[in-house]
Amino acid sequence: MNKAGTQRIETRRLILRRFRTEDAEDMYSGWASDPEVTRYLTWPVHPDVHATESLLGQWVSRYEDGGYFNWVMEYKETGRAVGNISVVRLNESIEAADIGYCMSRAYWGQGLMPEALEAVTAYLFDVVGLNRVAACHDVNNPRSGRVMDKAGMRQEGILRAAGKNNLGICDEVWHSVIRSDRDSSPELNIELQDTEWPFEYTDHDRMIARAICFDDEGYFYFVRAERDDDFGKATLIETSGGGVEEGEELQAAVKRELKEELGAETEVICKIGVASDYYNLIHRHNLNNYFLCRIVSFGDRNLTKDEIEEFHLSTLKMTYDEAVREYEIRRETKLGRLIANREIPVLRKAKEITENLGLIRG
Repeated sequence: MNKAGTQRIETRRLILRRFRTEDAEDMYSGWASDPEVTRYLTWPVHPDVHATESLLGQWVSRYEDGGYFNWVMEYKETGRAVGNISVVRLNESIEAADIGYCMSRAYWGQGLMPEALEAVTAYLFDVVGLNRVAACHDVNNPRSGRVMDKAGMRQEGILRAAGKNNLGICDEVWHSVIRSDRDSSPELNIELQDTEWPFEYTDHDRMIARAICFDDEGYFYFVRAERDDDFGKATLIETSGGGVEEGEELQAAVKRELKEELGAETEVICKIGVASDYYNLIHRHNLNNYFLCRIVSFGDRNLTKDEIEEFHLSTLKMTYDEAVREYEIRRETKLGRLIANREIPVLRKAKEITENLGLIRG
């Protein structure tokens, strides 16, 4: 599981982001004070906006916890907070989450909640790496069940007298989606934001070619970098790769980078997908194109002066589990967290592909 925390997600009509204390008025007036919204929920209406402010203060304080997932739904058209969607129960041992949500009554019936639920579900699968996402509703509130259906969940069954809400003990109707239910498209498409440094502006995009490299014995290859620059002092693990030169094809770029950084001749198996992320500190948007590559042979590396003198690049040969642990260890720094959030989902997908295609012998 990748403890990526609550990151910004953008849909066609919504921005799902972290709550701020300034959202208290929208939350209180929009849904927290409305008994129709809370009818089937487990918490009562807020007596005043100060209660909402106090609750938001508690939520905001938890955002440094990578296992805390709680989004406010901001409607793009108005910029107002219109609802809330969150993980109400996380079971790390089976990589599963239960989702809860609510929304201002003024926005019911517009398809906004299925839009949010579908986006959060995709994030929990593709970025966090969960295997199951579920939600339930009071049997007397079928409207909520239709939200789950529209977001791609399947009804599992009814647990009689299993829950309690503002109306009392109730039967719960459970819906879920598991990883194997989802589209088996070979390519990931991940959108990430920089939550470590404040966003000011973006003044350039960088097209990057990267690779998850493996050998026939099941080992994966990475580079270790020792950095002490504007991002701070850090020891990092990262996939091999770099910027695509003008007019260069992506596969040619990734093979060149692997030759330079690892000294490896490689075979490109497939494209894993694209991870879009940001480095707010240097005002950059990255488009990381990831490929799965098999190591054919090793030779001499051809590192740049900066890679030798500033980053001290070295090669890491690791099992999948060792690599995941190393990424988690390197979360101690801001840059390490940004890299782990981007690369762990890609590494997980690469492992799935190697297993499904039987690419590893031994």
